Amino acid sequence: KLKWVKDNEPEVFAKIDKIMLPGDYIAMKLTGQATTTVSGLSEGMFWDFKNNALSKMLMEHYGFSEDVIPEIRPTFSNQGEVTQAIAQELGLAPGTKVSYRGGDQPNNALSLNVLNPGEVATTAGTSGVVYGVSDEIKYDEFSRVNTFAHVNHSNKQNRLGVLLCINGTGILDSWMNKNVG
Repeated sequence: KLKWVKDNEPEVFAKIDKIMLPGDYIAMKLTGQATTTVSGLSEGMFWDFKNNALSKMLMEHYGFSEDVIPEIRPTFSNQGEVTQAIAQELGLAPGTKVSYRGGDQPNNALSLNVLNPGEVATTAGTSGVVYGVSDEIKYDEFSRVNTFAHVNHSNKQNRLGVLLCINGTGILDSWMNKNVG
């Protein structure tokens, strides 16, 4: 998406200070600080798992400056503190710590206590998702699955969420109930 903006809307691309996922943006609005996580960067394919660092190869390939990446913080850490103005607007205590954020499927797996290699979480709704945790750095040469830094991934402990998503499972479930039973 960022490459498309660079190629098709260069005037917009030139104005970019930081790129953020929705959770990064919400945390920034709460704290006034632009930060991100390894988990978030891996969702955007910006993370190099072999070197446990921002993917310099990807950044260079697409001609993105590393300056567009917010400060990287651990997933479970102080992401910042709620500002006075936001605290007043939302009825929160000023200085309340924002201490965690993650993507939808890593959050789903966390809520189901799926944290260790070999454990799997599955969900079905609008899409069907199978999300398993591995400690091995592998990739699917056919791009059938995506790999994310799971919520408990660290430099010392690989915890990679491998995600298979099939869209349209909600309608499939409906069809099965109507026609099969």
